[in-house]
Amino acid sequence: MKTLSSLLVLMFLLLGEVCFAQSKYGEATMDELNMTVYPQDTTAAAVVLLKTGETRFVYSELLGFQFEYTLQMKVKILKNEGLELCNQNISFYQETNTTGEKITGLNGTTYNLEDGKIVKTKLSKDAIFDEATDRKWKLKKFTMPAAKVGSVVEFKYTITSMYFYDLRDFVFQTWVPTAYTSYEITMPEYFYYNVNMQGYENIITKRTPVNETFSVRYKDDSGRMQMDNVRCSAQEMKFVGKDLPAIKNDSYLWSLDDYISKVSFELQSIRYPWTTIKNITTTWADIDKELFGLGDFGGNLKKAGLFKDEITKSDLTLAQAKAIQDLVKSKVKWNEKNAFYPNSLKDALKDGVGNSADMNFLLINALKAGGFDAFPVILSTRGNGHLPVAHPSITALNYTITGLKIDTLYYYTDASAKFGDWNLLPEKCMVTRARVMIQNNPDWIDLSTTSSGATLMNAQILFDDRGQVSTVADFRRGNSSYDFKVDYFNHKDQNEYIEKLAGRLNGKVEDFTISGESKAGSDVKMEYKLIKDVVLGDEFIYISPMIDKLFSDNPFTKEERKFPVNFDYLETYKQMVTIAIPEGYTVEELPTSQKFVFGDDDALVFTYRVAQTGSLISLQYHFQIKELMVGQDLYPGLREFFAKIISKNSEQIVLKKTVQ
Repeated sequence: MKTLSSLLVLMFLLLGEVCFAQSKYGEATMDELNMTVYPQDTTAAAVVLLKTGETRFVYSELLGFQFEYTLQMKVKILKNEGLELCNQNISFYQETNTTGEKITGLNGTTYNLEDGKIVKTKLSKDAIFDEATDRKWKLKKFTMPAAKVGSVVEFKYTITSMYFYDLRDFVFQTWVPTAYTSYEITMPEYFYYNVNMQGYENIITKRTPVNETFSVRYKDDSGRMQMDNVRCSAQEMKFVGKDLPAIKNDSYLWSLDDYISKVSFELQSIRYPWTTIKNITTTWADIDKELFGLGDFGGNLKKAGLFKDEITKSDLTLAQAKAIQDLVKSKVKWNEKNAFYPNSLKDALKDGVGNSADMNFLLINALKAGGFDAFPVILSTRGNGHLPVAHPSITALNYTITGLKIDTLYYYTDASAKFGDWNLLPEKCMVTRARVMIQNNPDWIDLSTTSSGATLMNAQILFDDRGQVSTVADFRRGNSSYDFKVDYFNHKDQNEYIEKLAGRLNGKVEDFTISGESKAGSDVKMEYKLIKDVVLGDEFIYISPMIDKLFSDNPFTKEERKFPVNFDYLETYKQMVTIAIPEGYTVEELPTSQKFVFGDDDALVFTYRVAQTGSLISLQYHFQIKELMVGQDLYPGLREFFAKIISKNSEQIVLKKTVQ
């Protein structure tokens, strides 16, 4: 029997080697179509069987040097969630109708097994269409036909681009596992690139010297046209990854893209043999100059005249700046599109709707009309990934907010944030590095701690014929107020919010009042009574002293973590609860007071103090986030720290009926 068991295991392993040998593009095997699970990750919704990319340089007599980037991808669909990979978007840049990147050779095939036979369904032109994301960037979108659980789908395309200063990144990982991936690039000696690798997975890299030949038509330094077959040396690089795990988002992580395995390229110089070396290395000062010279950016900072009939110069106070921001928000509503450049400030004012850049550039101009020193602040939002500070790039930027200087103080706001205010930013903008675009004096600023959150909850608990009655006052400030407002208005109405609040607090909510919930930048105050079923007269009364639990479950349950932990913002959370011991009862059991501290610099602090004074029990609960990032090497200690908090949150006060 033992021999038979061992034989079955061996057969399974051998079958796995047959089924999951390196896949080939252009066909689907019976083993691939019969696959129902990927052995290396049995939970996977799909597996990328093959992903290959290639970049090569070509020469066009009309356009000069270009690069061609070709991608082939083959995927096995294992669960319904995996069908998401059948919907693809290809981003490409289009300066004008005739100038820009071109996508050619887009085709694909879906393979299905029907009645024991392999059936192919080709991607048709009707399923491919273009969509503009802004005036110059477009998406080519397509959906693989006849795809279902069990299908194998494959597609390929080529992007031809003259923008060799911005080669396409190649990403080796995705949210499902990848069985095999490779990328090749051949770089002629004319183009010198820095090669940047990112990620934690093992990607094998090989460099090989090769030769290339181009038929080149060019102008020499004297301006004369020349034609020549040019032979040059080149460097071929090949990257290979096998059995790469899925990369999945973790709780408290600003951007997964900062850690995904990929390779990118930064052009340093161009060295044509018929001309002098041209250094391409860009500094942030170069980008500053370029942006101020662009009509879409610098030109849109010179339109204070749009508000000449509505705003006059007056006292340069923060209250006046707030009034101007309120004016802009009343005139233009955010269309929920993030942008770095405005589309049209005039159209946004006329139509009453605009993207985030429209609103912020309008605010900057409105403030200038009022005599303020206002300026743009450029950044890469948290979800977009960190700015490559050592490798300056305009394409890494995706958002613009508003900066303001009054006397020696600086203030920042996102005009498109409905509940935002000066120095009260939405979390997406609270990045560690943003660029303050003050003319002739741009500089870096850390926005991650510009605003913070605070919650204070006061409650008095007593017992009567209704049960356990808590009179609660809940105050929110800063980002805690901002987040509350977003959540509050995601409910259909106040009644729905109260219903969900009662469900979360496990009781009945009465006499609910709220103030400040609609006003940008304001504190929020809620007051209500929370009634829980408790029967006086029972021998024991069990009381959960906390009104609301900041953490009901440990957000860090995995035993290991590859990525650092990023908290949303600096935060202070307090609950102060007073409990009146009902007549005829004494304290049988009281939680112990404790304090937990995490990190050498007290990055996180948790204090739980409970005490009895006569017929009153008081609880002081205090949680504080003082550092936004915790490295993955400290994760085990962080996990244990939160486990202690969750345990403490569940402790109860026990009252016992006195013997008469």
